[in-house]
Amino acid sequence: MATVLIADDDPNTRLLVRTVLSHAGHRVIEARNGSQALESARAELPALILLDLSMPGMSGAELLRALRSDSSTKSTSVALYTATPMNAALRDFMEIYDVRATIPKPSEPEDLLRAVEDVLGAA
Repeated sequence: MATVLIADDDPNTRLLVRTVLSHAGHRVIEARNGSQALESARAELPALILLDLSMPGMSGAELLRALRSDSSTKSTSVALYTATPMNAALRDFMEIYDVRATIPKPSEPEDLLRAVEDVLGAA
């Protein structure tokens, strides 16, 4: 199975993702902020990063820019796992930074797993 990094400042969200994805056989790495996520992404080279846009310090958007400018992480698959509503600006952002999917938060566990596996299967 795949290594997935969840970058989210909410411990309950990280627990949910870790539980759902670990139960399905994935290895889950957690980061509580953008800086920690960037460090983990560079060290672990996950197959997928689930990224919350709203984090203190380095935001999800800033993290994504840093990931795409780093040769070791620029092609890493990223899916937004966020409560931010979809709009034209977010769609443009996703296209510019090659975001593979948006997974709404909150999601039912089976919907989260299906979306993650769809992204991993398309990579």
